[in-house]
Amino acid sequence: MGFFDNVRKPQGKLGNMQLKSMNKEHTPVSLWGLNHLNIKSDDIILDVGCGGGININRMAKTAKKVYGIDYSTESVKLSRKVNEILIDNGQVEIQEGNVKNLPFEDNTFDIVTAFETVYFWPDIEKCFGEVKRVLKSGGTFLIGMESNGANNFIMKYWKHFIDRELYTDEEITSFLQDNNFSEITAYIRNGRKKQEIIKVNGKETQIKDNFNKGSFSDKFVDWVTVVARK
Repeated sequence: MGFFDNVRKPQGKLGNMQLKSMNKEHTPVSLWGLNHLNIKSDDIILDVGCGGGININRMAKTAKKVYGIDYSTESVKLSRKVNEILIDNGQVEIQEGNVKNLPFEDNTFDIVTAFETVYFWPDIEKCFGEVKRVLKSGGTFLIGMESNGANNFIMKYWKHFIDRELYTDEEITSFLQDNNFSEITAYIRNGRKKQEIIKVNGKETQIKDNFNKGSFSDKFVDWVTVVARK
């Protein structure tokens, strides 16, 4: 398996290296996305496609318990290592599994998160239905993406190397609507103009964005966080 294939499903030593790199490189967009999530002390959270496990670690500082799931054995191994103390304390559980068939009962979670992973979900609308199934009534689904579609030169370049589907905020919103999610809000960060665009029910508002932890290249893509309720 080559370097770019490992991005989709990390395996072996190369996959371990990539996951550690992703924990670092995806930190800015993940932290920005988490700013749009109100985690309470009694929340039970599922992080789907947990990768290197760093976002589980962050959310577990506030939540009652955080579960992680990933279809990559290497991701599960590293996530467990990153969260070893929290696992020992009963605050975190991580297992191997697939978003197409989540190994949890209906109405289990207050929050489900998906950071930098929906690009790789097969039959994404069906996967969104699985997320809805495991969410409690009124629960929150948060999707974080580092690009608003492929309509910029950075994503067009990487599309040649990485097998993934890049979605716009409008497409993600449509998939959520098709699964009868409600209160759908899309947040788009324009790093060049230091603006955040907030979309609700087709209406847009703009606010100043003061998030300054992104890299130079982050200025050339529009980060997206979409939040919806069951």
